[in-house]
Amino acid sequence: MVLLVRRAAAADVERLAEVHVRCWQETYRGMLSEEFLESQEPASRLPLWRHLLEASEPAGAWVASDGGTIVGFAGIRREPGASAHSFAPPSCGDLELWGLYLLASHQGLGLGRRLLDAALGGAAASLWVAADNARAIGFYGHFGFAPDGAADVIPEWENLREVRMVRPWQGPISPGSA
Repeated sequence: MVLLVRRAAAADVERLAEVHVRCWQETYRGMLSEEFLESQEPASRLPLWRHLLEASEPAGAWVASDGGTIVGFAGIRREPGASAHSFAPPSCGDLELWGLYLLASHQGLGLGRRLLDAALGGAAASLWVAADNARAIGFYGHFGFAPDGAADVIPEWENLREVRMVRPWQGPISPGSA
């Protein structure tokens, strides 16, 4: 098992779309209906990944791989102000972590921390997380994120409830810290 984290590249688009959907299916099982989860298709994620990897600023993406096979990713963008799907007030973060996902088979191996460090370093940041995803909320809490009181519902995702978490600037993060 050779676990690496690196910047995403244009050649990663198709595998990123596949992993994105598979991670959703694993992560949201029990929070969303099986019918909804099974209706998600990698092709629906291709435009997003192509766009993100064509213009690295103000967004960025990193991949986690095992033996060269992508098993997860993290994506950031400049803090957009209000949530892309709500009228919540802007957070105090510089960056928004819009996604950090790992296949279930690769959780608990340190890749989540490595993706988070690569994507954010010590920057002030915000993120939205499913309100019922206790594991993710605990993970982010371990790295200085805390709910700020903002909440939202995503109607097109069967009214999935989300909460925003924020963290202040953490200072420089050195490899292997945290």
